[in-house]
Amino acid sequence: MTLTILVVSFAVLILLGLPIAFAMGISSLITVLYQGGIPLNLIVHRTVMGVDSFVLLAIPLFIFAGTIMEQGGISERLVHFTRTLFGRFRGGLPMGVVAGTMLQSGVSGSTVADVSAIAAMTLKPLERAGYAKPYSLAVIGSASAFAILVPPCILMVIVAAVANVSVIALFAAGLLPSLVLGLMMLGLIHVQARMYDFPRDKAYSLKEILSGVKDASLALGIPVFLFTGIRLGVATVTEMAALIVVYALLVGGLIYRNLTWRSILDALVQSALVTGMITMLLGFAMIFGYLIATQGLPMAFANWMRAAEVPAWGVLVISALIFVFIGSVLEGAPAVLIFVPILLPVVRALGIDVVHWLTIVVLASGIGLFLPPAGIAVLMACSIGKIKMEMLLKPILPFLAMLMLGLLVLIAFPDITTVVPRMLELPY
Repeated sequence: MTLTILVVSFAVLILLGLPIAFAMGISSLITVLYQGGIPLNLIVHRTVMGVDSFVLLAIPLFIFAGTIMEQGGISERLVHFTRTLFGRFRGGLPMGVVAGTMLQSGVSGSTVADVSAIAAMTLKPLERAGYAKPYSLAVIGSASAFAILVPPCILMVIVAAVANVSVIALFAAGLLPSLVLGLMMLGLIHVQARMYDFPRDKAYSLKEILSGVKDASLALGIPVFLFTGIRLGVATVTEMAALIVVYALLVGGLIYRNLTWRSILDALVQSALVTGMITMLLGFAMIFGYLIATQGLPMAFANWMRAAEVPAWGVLVISALIFVFIGSVLEGAPAVLIFVPILLPVVRALGIDVVHWLTIVVLASGIGLFLPPAGIAVLMACSIGKIKMEMLLKPILPFLAMLMLGLLVLIAFPDITTVVPRMLELPY
């Protein structure tokens, strides 16, 4: 009965339009009051425990660095660089958008931020080149969905903290899968370009390409800077996040000269708002998850899996489907905060590599953000493009199919996710 009250009250509050963080907190309070025997200060204690982590300090730092980089002109240079590489090919502009989104994701760390920034920079050029707006938004959305694997990723920091694994190992695990998904997406666009006779973008000269490399080199060095610093023991992930903030301020302010004191203040305010939302969600999710655990749901689920003799690959497929569909309703962070603690004991019991499983979880959550009709990122794309959802359904379906195929490829070949952390000898 206690679990029923928790779930029903949470669902009702969500349907009433309450933010997910508040819905978690209020439903947890209602359950504690109903159950009795649990001191009310447990809510405060568990909420504080949910955010009392040194690793989580990286979240506001990565958010601030990403915002500074967008306002400092770094993102724009990355997108231009990818256009110089793919411009000569038929369908080269959407190909450049895919590659640019991957690089942009490594800057912003946020999928929703990627959609907003990339759409603002590329939607008009795509339209001028003759691409229909729904197709352009489908390209931007699908690229952002898998580019969530490119470090640094806010969701990776969260799931690493929940599962108690190395953040940098999870970052490394996302590198090769993002490249595989990127090649698959470029292949799909190439096929579409041949089928529908897409136009070519400008054929850039070698001098222009080299100029683009030079212009974007400072931004392209961020992942190298991040991994090298941590691998050499110079700093932790959180400390490297702080160094990247300094790096972004220096590049955007002193080298590119696009930053103003006003834009820095706006970046601080935006970062504080997003961090506050995430922190509140993490805190309330801790007491919500505690109440679920005390009702034996994780153990019951694990026992059901064992009784049904579900193989390891079956657990991975079930996990992927859960996070694709639930992630489209609850968004990525709430979904992982609720379901990772439930599924994690099963994953460990079956001997599944936890970093591999978490990479699947992150990718599935990214896909869920673009699953019509409820995914928050696909709703944002429609809002930015000022189109109706039904206009986006047809062009986005081939990309969703390719993303799901990529998800199955990662499930079938776990070495794709684990080879880089092992090569770098990253413990997790």
